[in-house]
Amino acid sequence: MSESPAPLTDPAGSKNPPSLGARLRTAWELEFSNLRWRLLICVFFARMLPANRAAALRTALIRGIGLDIGSGTRFRGTPKLTSSPGPLRSKLRIGANCTFGTRVILEFGDILTIGDRVTIADGVVILTTSHQIGPKEHRAGPIVRHPVVIGRDAVIAADAIILPGTTIGDGARVLANSVVTASVAPGVTVSGIPARPLRAI
Repeated sequence: MSESPAPLTDPAGSKNPPSLGARLRTAWELEFSNLRWRLLICVFFARMLPANRAAALRTALIRGIGLDIGSGTRFRGTPKLTSSPGPLRSKLRIGANCTFGTRVILEFGDILTIGDRVTIADGVVILTTSHQIGPKEHRAGPIVRHPVVIGRDAVIAADAIILPGTTIGDGARVLANSVVTASVAPGVTVSGIPARPLRAI
């Protein structure tokens, strides 16, 4: 009766390399463990819709991701949605009767709150994540996240950028191509890079 062979080892005493199946499982877990299938599927179908058409269907698909979106809100284009790991619903809150243009980017690594009747025009970028400035050898330092709040009846014009930690007050306006680095008081219009107040409404 023959004995079963002992596992092969190299002179250093390590075992055989993992099988192809084990390596594929490891690769799958590394690449896709944080993949949000509902987000992937709903956004895939929403992006097939033509811009500025089928806003109700597009909005229903975006709601299907599981986001907290108020009634009457419409997306004229499919936004790019990015978030840190964890539940999406608790990080993005959109009020009622808001309008979103095309090419909008919503990044919510921290909480992003958008009030009722807010207008967000084409190309707007809203960020809650940035990084500290590191040493000269590697300028991108540790990641930092801060919430963003956009108050009721605010208007964010085309291609504006809202940076982490800012609050846009109720009824405020951010003019086109502005970069908001600090909070904006209610009813104030801001413009420029960085955005500065122009006048109260």
